[in-house]
Order: sequence, then C-alpha cells, then structure tokens
Amino acid sequence: MSSDLRMLLHALVNPTSNEGYVRDQQTLSELFKEPEFFVALQALAADKSLQQQERLMASVITARELKTKWRSKALVPENRKPEVRERLFSFIEEGDISIARPQLGLLVAIARIEYPKTWQNLPQLLLEPLMMCLAHLDNLSSSSSSTSTILLNTLWTINALVKEWRTVKVSHGALVMQKFEDVFTDPVGRVLAIWAEHERNGQEDLTLAEAGRYSILARLCQWQWSRSKGLQTQEAHQRINHLVHHSVHHAPIIQAHRLRLVTQSNSEKLVRSLTKHLRAIGKWWRVMIGLDPKGFCKIPGVTTGVGWWWGEVGGVVAGSDGAVANDVFTPHFILSAFHLLVDKLLPLTSTDLEALEDEPEEWLVGESFDEEAWAFEFRPCAERVLIALNNACRNVPKEHKTRADRIAAPASDLPSILRREAVYCALGRLSRSVATYGGVDFNGLLTEIASWIGNGQPFADEDAAKLPIVWQMLLHLLSERSEATDKAVQLSATIAIKECVDWKNSATLDGKRYVNDAIGVVIERVGDQILPYLPKLAQSVPVLWHSAGGLEGEWLFKASLVVLTTKLVSAAKATSGDLMELVIPLIEESLQPPAKDFFEDDGLILWQTALWNAASPYQPTKETGLIRLIPGLLSMLGENMDLLPKLLPLLDSYLLLDASGITQAYGEAITSTFAKALTTSKPNAEAVSRILVTVSLLIRTAPLAQLAPLLLHSGIFQHITTALEDDKASGLILAAYLEILSRIAILDPRIFLQLVAESARMQNRDGQKLLDEVLDALWRNFDYVGETRMRKAVAMGAGALLTTVMNIFLDVLGEVQVAQDDPNSIETGLRPWQDEHSAQWSDIQYTPEGKRRVTFEDSDPAYSIPLKGYIVQILHQAHSVGLGPFWDKADEGTKRSLEKFLS
Repeated sequence: MSSDLRMLLHALVNPTSNEGYVRDQQTLSELFKEPEFFVALQALAADKSLQQQERLMASVITARELKTKWRSKALVPENRKPEVRERLFSFIEEGDISIARPQLGLLVAIARIEYPKTWQNLPQLLLEPLMMCLAHLDNLSSSSSSTSTILLNTLWTINALVKEWRTVKVSHGALVMQKFEDVFTDPVGRVLAIWAEHERNGQEDLTLAEAGRYSILARLCQWQWSRSKGLQTQEAHQRINHLVHHSVHHAPIIQAHRLRLVTQSNSEKLVRSLTKHLRAIGKWWRVMIGLDPKGFCKIPGVTTGVGWWWGEVGGVVAGSDGAVANDVFTPHFILSAFHLLVDKLLPLTSTDLEALEDEPEEWLVGESFDEEAWAFEFRPCAERVLIALNNACRNVPKEHKTRADRIAAPASDLPSILRREAVYCALGRLSRSVATYGGVDFNGLLTEIASWIGNGQPFADEDAAKLPIVWQMLLHLLSERSEATDKAVQLSATIAIKECVDWKNSATLDGKRYVNDAIGVVIERVGDQILPYLPKLAQSVPVLWHSAGGLEGEWLFKASLVVLTTKLVSAAKATSGDLMELVIPLIEESLQPPAKDFFEDDGLILWQTALWNAASPYQPTKETGLIRLIPGLLSMLGENMDLLPKLLPLLDSYLLLDASGITQAYGEAITSTFAKALTTSKPNAEAVSRILVTVSLLIRTAPLAQLAPLLLHSGIFQHITTALEDDKASGLILAAYLEILSRIAILDPRIFLQLVAESARMQNRDGQKLLDEVLDALWRNFDYVGETRMRKAVAMGAGALLTTVMNIFLDVLGEVQVAQDDPNSIETGLRPWQDEHSAQWSDIQYTPEGKRRVTFEDSDPAYSIPLKGYIVQILHQAHSVGLGPFWDKADEGTKRSLEKFLS
C-alpha cells in the first residue's frame, strides 16, 4: 500500500486535470475504510523524503480522521496502536509546525482515551525531551535549531494536555491533573525562570520568548484554585503565590521591552510573543479573580499588580505617565480614576452618537446583549471598573466624593442632563441595574444620578432603589417626548418600571424582547402589586406571538414570551388557573418542531411553574386545564430518557395535585411507562433512582387498592422483587426498592401479601418461597438504607410484615427517640422534608405546591407516627394478617431484647 499511497498523495498535491483530481479524491475516500490505512498514511506524514505539501496532507488527514476513528478496531487494529502512538512522538522533532501540530493534537486526543489505562508512561515520554532541552538552555550558544523545535513542540503538547484535562470533573480527571502537576511543574518552572533571567538582562531570544510563556503553570494553578478548599494543598498555594509574584515583577519588564521593540524593524515575531505573554498574564488574573475574588486579592502582590495594570491603562488613555501610589485605593486614586473613566472612557464616540440617532433601538439592544463586550471594548470595561470603584468609595471621606457641580446643567433641567454623554452612559447602566435593588453597580451609579437630579444625598444601601425620586426620574424619562430625549432612553427606563411599559414603542423584535425581559424583572420585584395588571399583560402575549411569525428573530422573541408567561404564572400563584388558556398552547407549541429547537427548556419550565402554582389540574376546565397535557407527558417519558430529570418532577406535581383522579384516568399508562423506563434505564443507576422516587410518591399518594393491580400487571412489582436478588445492583437502588415495598406494607400488609402471592402465581413459583426471598432481601439489604426517615419507613414495613427482621426494629429504635415526657413528639434524628430537600424546597417554598408538599410530608407515617408505639400496635395485630408463624420463628434473644426495649 505504501508505494501506491505515495503516488496517490503526489497526484493529489500535483493534479494534472480536474477529472483526475476528482478520481483521486474518490480513491482516497474509499481507502478510509481499509484496515491500517491510517497507520500507513501517518508513516508518510513522518517521511521527510516526501514533498512538504504531501506530508502536510497526510498529517492533516491522519489527525482529523483518527480522532474519531481511534476506537474502531476494524480501522485501527489493537496491535498497530502502539506503533501509531510511538510515531506521534517523532513529530516533536518536526520543524514544520503545520505538519507537527496536527499530529501532536492527535496525541492529545488519543491520550484523552488511552491515558492512563493503556498509556501509563505518557508523562515520562514528554518529560524526557523537556529535560534534554533544559540541559541546553543555560548555554543558548550551544543550542541548535533542533533543540528549539523540540522545546516548543514539547511545551505545546504539555500545554494542550493540561488544557484538555483540567475540565474533567470526575475523580479520574483530578488524578490525571495531579500527575501532570507533579511531573511538569518543576521543569516548566525552570524554563520560565531561565526566560525571566534573560529578559531581565535584556537578552532577546525568540525561542525562549515563546517557551517562557507560563500558560502551563497558569492552567495548573487555575485548576488547583478552582477545586474545593478542602482539596487545595499548602504546596499548591505556594505555587500560586510564586506565579503571582512572577507576574507582578515581570509584567512591567515585558511591557517595557515590548514598547521598545514596537518601533524597531525585524522584531514583529518577538513583539507578538511578548504581547501574547502579557495577555496570558491578564487572562490568568481575570480567571483567578473570577473564581475567588476575595481569596485572590489576599495573595501578597495582587494589589500592586492591579495598580500597575490600571496605571498602564491610565497612561495610554489619559496621556499621563501612569504612575500610581503604592497604596492603590486611596481617596486621591479613586477620585482621579473616576474622572478618567467619566471624562475619557465613558462618553459616547461620534460613531456611537450617529448610531444612537439613526437606530436608537438597535443600538441599545446591541449594547445590552453583548455580555462579553467589556473584555475587548473600552467603554463597557470602564463601566465595570466604575462599579468596582464605587465599592471602594464607601469608606472615602465625604469631602472627597464627587458632586453634581461637575455637570454644567441645573439639576432641575432633566432634558439638558439627558443630552450629556456621560450621564447617558450612566443611565444605561442604571436602568439595567435597578433589578438588583441596590447591588454594587446600582449604588454607585444611583448616587451620581440622584445628585444630578437634585436629591443631593448619596444612597447608603439597597433601600435606595425604593426611593420615590428614582421612580419619579424614570417616569419622567418614559413620559418625556421632547427633542431632549429619544427612544433608547425610553427603552432603558422601561426596564425599571412597570407602569409605563408600552410594547408599541418598540419597532423591532429585539426591542420587544428587551422590553419582555424588563417586564419580567418588574413582575418579580413588585410581587402581589402586579396582580391588577396580569390580565392585560396576558392578553398581549397571543397578539405579540402571532405578529412575530416569519420575522427575523421570531424564535428568540417567542422564547422571551414563554419566559414572560412563566413570570406571570409565578405572580398569579393559586389564581393562575385563569391563565391556562394562554399557558397550555404555549407549552404544547414549545415541545413541537420547530419551536422545540429554540425553547423546549423554557416550555418545560413554564409547565413546571404552572403545576407548582396550580390549585387544580382541571382549571378552568378539564379540556383547557393542565390535565390535558398528561398524555403528552407520559409519551415523552416513554421515549426520551435524556429528559427524565425534567419530566419526572412534572408527574410528581400532578400526583400531589390529584393522585386519585390521575391514577383512575391514567394509572395504566403511568405504570406501563414506568415499567418501560425502568427496563430502558437499567444501565443508568442515576435514572433508575430518580424513577423510583416517583414510583414511591405514586404509592404514597394514590389509593393502594386501585394501584396494586396496575403495579402487578405492568410488571413493576415483579421487577422489584427480582432486582432485589441482584448482588451487583447499586446500594441506592436497593434502598429505594426496600422503601417501595415497605410503603406498600405500611399502607396495607394484606395487599402486600396478595401482591407477592399473585406475582408468584404469574411466574409459576411457590408463593411462600417468594415471600421468604423478599423478606430475606429486606433484611440483607437494610444497611444500604441511609436516610433516617427511609430507614424508619423500612422498619415500619418490616413491622407490618412481622418477619425475622426484629434486629431492624432495634437498630432504628436506637436512632429515633422521643422525649420521655412527650411520647407524641417528633422523634430525634428525623428532619422535616424541607430540611432534607433544601434545593427542591427553594423552588417551591412560596408556591401552592410548597404547601401541598409540606402537608403531605408532615403526615407521612414514617415522620409523624412514633415507631415505638407503632411496633407495639403491629405486634398485637400480627396474627390477624397471618404472620404469627414468623414471630414464632424469630430469634429468642432478639425477641427478648425487643420486648425489653418496648416496655
């Protein structure tokens, strides 16, 4: 194949005709299916006797295809994989980056699959060339071009590996990253130290400038910094401190060197390398501060570094020398920084003003939705800095604070103020910040704006957002129609106030969507006061929905209407039944193509919110209420396992609303769907566990006499009794099975025994033997049951069945105790449902479902009935259900211990 493949590559690179080229391309594509083709093609990529373009084609194709075909044994036989991996390291010596980097990228992709299972020596294979290069770095005059190539390619590969693995959250990923850190930190740190020494001495070397960038160390430190505090070692913190110190010390040196070279010819590559290094420092600082601002700012030198960065910005923009005092956040510094921001960086440019004048709505939407603009544009970045400075201003003496006299317009002349560019910038941020009710950005900007309009008193806390003058100002902005205002200002103001929102003022769907978001914020903030406006808002949604059809941005706008409707339902709470004729069609459309491709998740959230806040699934009628969506829900549950975490909570909410009616109407479909889901999800323990949570809730809420035949005929009961014998099953799943069986036994032990007997008959088994197996599994797997309430439920189920599991009684009686003087009190060790499910409770705490759930869980026998009294009761009732023989067979010592405990 080798010689033929050489000829094919040559023909493709040097085509003689279009027909021949098409024919050769087809031949090459067909070879992709041949075993060992990619092994041969990679060998040609490494063959330096071929033309550069031929090797490049071989390298690119090999790298691209093997990334996806590596797992295919038919295309890459197992016995050839070591050869491919070994050859990848030959490309570390490849001087042509365009040929080398695809193969080194392939090395990283294969490592993601093979390391450390079948490629344990990978770190050592990369460490060896790195250490060889380090031996030459101290004497650059003796270093060859091959040394430079090996050094740069090796560091590039290590950096790519660290970048690939740092986001792997499972424990396996943490072990790999720890290994990379242990192996590479010291040698890469030595490279950085050698570069730093040469940079301080003014020695210019492009190889060292490229190799000395500290992305590898930065990523390793970032990985450690992102871990939980308990996993961060003292050694890791020392490395982070060292890299911060390096940054603070060398950033000025890099910048000075870069500025010297800018005007020199033949220095473009070195300038580019130094610029990359400087950006890498800034990027690392940004990420570290984002992960833990307070912790990072406590590291020695960080404050000095911030001052230097600010000084450089100030030097460029304001034309000063950029000098900043050592104690950076002094009153003088803050005030001068404020002037620099407001006078130089925040004002709109002539281009901005033209766009604002011509298309105010489009300009505003573009400004507001570009969330990352601050990272590469001066003005949004300056806005963020202004927000931070406000925080620092809180302790500045009053006499140093800026005053309204900096603005050459009377405070009462709002139209004149609005025309001032700086005020407009602040207003834009203000209107977007009102929703936070006094967060950091709101405080700082509101202080200045309020002073400008005549209040004169700075706002001290978040109550400032409720001051009448703020709302008076916003009302003015909305109602003003003179030449001194414009549509962008009106749109900004609508975000903060409900009374004056008017969709007709927006001409584009982006503008209308912007207003939708604003109204949603208002609805959340004003609470019950929005209720009188809900009917009018709801009536507007269908009109807007249908008018958006076919326009550019239709689906994003419709998604915003779904989100807005969700806010309306949340505000309406128990009266939300009146909104169902709006809500149900939106949910249905959001789950059908093409809408589902754009806002399926939003539709599911609307559905869940409607259920949380519903008083009944039949409002306003059975045909138009939430009950009509159940068939679609069951269909989705049976077909889309990926959506189980979102679909099952919907069914939970339906059961809490009316389990009896829903079981009567849809019980057979529900149980058959669960049976199918349990079988389909068997390899996924997490999915099975979540299904069983809903099965348990179904048993607790639905009439058992009605439900029991459905559990039997669907196969769910048999599935559980059979699965209890699986020794390899997850402990959490076994615990869930025990709870389900115990809940049935607590509710009615006779029905439980009937289910066992009927299940045995359907399987042609002996009923007594099956019962013995179930009871034995109850005893054998009890230690998997972790939660106190669940353990108590299993104990109560065991008590209801009076098996040979008397020790379960003793275990749980030791865990749950009642006060001696109040036998009716809740036992210690048990916690209210909302304490055990804090995340779920936070979603429904203030909804009607929250009340339903608490009432239901507080009446749970496993929570409300004292276990001691329950055991006494069921011991007296044992013979009535035919379980006396099991008590007679119980261990005598256990029975005596139990009787003593109960006395």
